[in-house]
Amino acid sequence: MSAMSVIMIGGSGEVGGAVVREMIKSDVCSQLTLIGRRSLPDLDGESKVKQIVVDMSDDDFEELVKDKAKGYDVAVSCLGIGSGTYGMSEEQMMAIEVDLIGAFARGCKAAGIEIFELLTAVGIKESWTESNIKGFRVMGKKLKTVIDTGFEKLAVFKPGMIVGNAHTPSWIAFFTGLLPDSAGLSNIHQKELAIAFVTHLEKRVESQREAVVSYGNKEMKELSCCAS
Repeated sequence: MSAMSVIMIGGSGEVGGAVVREMIKSDVCSQLTLIGRRSLPDLDGESKVKQIVVDMSDDDFEELVKDKAKGYDVAVSCLGIGSGTYGMSEEQMMAIEVDLIGAFARGCKAAGIEIFELLTAVGIKESWTESNIKGFRVMGKKLKTVIDTGFEKLAVFKPGMIVGNAHTPSWIAFFTGLLPDSAGLSNIHQKELAIAFVTHLEKRVESQREAVVSYGNKEMKELSCCAS
């Protein structure tokens, strides 16, 4: 296992924050640079962490990422709208889930990064770009946009119901907790999800031969169990 430098967006969210904490703890991450709209005060004392505050809606965001990502080994996106999707138009959703993440991905690829980790959701497929359901359509476009960027090694994390998360109602988590992992919609703790991001880099990415690998709940829990 070689140490890798990581550049990331979405580190201020619930899952993103969990991934940040696991990256800091792991020897696989030598440096973690976070790009976001605001600085995270809790990370100011972390020697491994660098924070870059930018206007992510700027038309030059892709070029900024290209400049800042040079020399990095891995790019990670945990950016997403989450529970806020219900009150948003498709255009608003697209601006974040597709346009912004797409600009980040293309900037990282142009900077020479060939390893990308993407957070999406259970069951999401690139073929969903033509779905009649707004949320499915946007998430399908998000996945297709990152796949089309052409990374040599893309890992897509597709969690079911994320527990240990402030946005997940306990009554929903109770019912989804009754489902087996094979059902996809079962529960996964956000710490397990975060550990899977790190363990993929520690144990799987070096031997990854396919351009795209996907992890559902079952696979992420297996990764979490074999964490170093």
